[in-house]
Amino acid sequence: MKVVKQGVVHSEFHDNHLIEIRDTATQRALFFDTEHLQSSMSFLTPQELTLSYTRFMLLGLLINQQPQNILIIGLGAGSFVRFFHHYYPDCSIDGVDCSQPIIDLAKGYFGLPESDNITVTCADGDLFVKQHNCGRKYDLILVDAFDGQGMAPTIYNPAFYDRLQSLLSDDGSVSFNLWSSDKALFANIKKSLAATFHSCLFLPVPDRGNVIAVTMHHDIPWDKIDLPPKELKAFSSRLQLDFSQLVRIAKQNNGAIKTLLKSLFR
Repeated sequence: MKVVKQGVVHSEFHDNHLIEIRDTATQRALFFDTEHLQSSMSFLTPQELTLSYTRFMLLGLLINQQPQNILIIGLGAGSFVRFFHHYYPDCSIDGVDCSQPIIDLAKGYFGLPESDNITVTCADGDLFVKQHNCGRKYDLILVDAFDGQGMAPTIYNPAFYDRLQSLLSDDGSVSFNLWSSDKALFANIKKSLAATFHSCLFLPVPDRGNVIAVTMHHDIPWDKIDLPPKELKAFSSRLQLDFSQLVRIAKQNNGAIKTLLKSLFR
């Protein structure tokens, strides 16, 4: 992709919010209302997940290393679609975003991939899940749906979690990007996720307000997550992600040893 100039390369107003695309010498970024960074992309390696919280959302790849069907709710500039199209070119990807202008910008400015196994739908994520009738179960679901006020209320609520878990395959997982600044709301979301799913892992992202919740139908499979160092290094190298960091933070914040012992001696 050719960089025309550095600085603001596109700006528009949508739903009373300023949307800007800015270039540096090495990256392109999507901003809302001037200061809120929503997504970024490396010109040299567009498949790279440049924002740390997006990498944390992929802990579920250790649970299922070969996902066949992936659902992304909250498309943004298309970072996850680019990643999976590059590293898992044969998997089926459904991307959902409620904003057609954002989808158009992802296509026009961020090289959103297009292929027969990528479907992008403009819809509210909750409505998409309600109307899902193709019978497909997803091995990995990523939920990163924010509006101008924060976590989208139609998405981050118990009714949506219940509908979403019905779309999850037996060995799949759902990763939610949560914002922790509103302590009461954050606590309610954690409680609702725990009530809906059999197991939850929470990963606070260092130096950010994001906390990633990874939920699933079954007990936390620590044998798949806490791999031997050699296997973990090989998988990290394959996907250019530091899974050792994700595993370390998952263990530090979720009582891995205690949980593992409880599961072994039930």
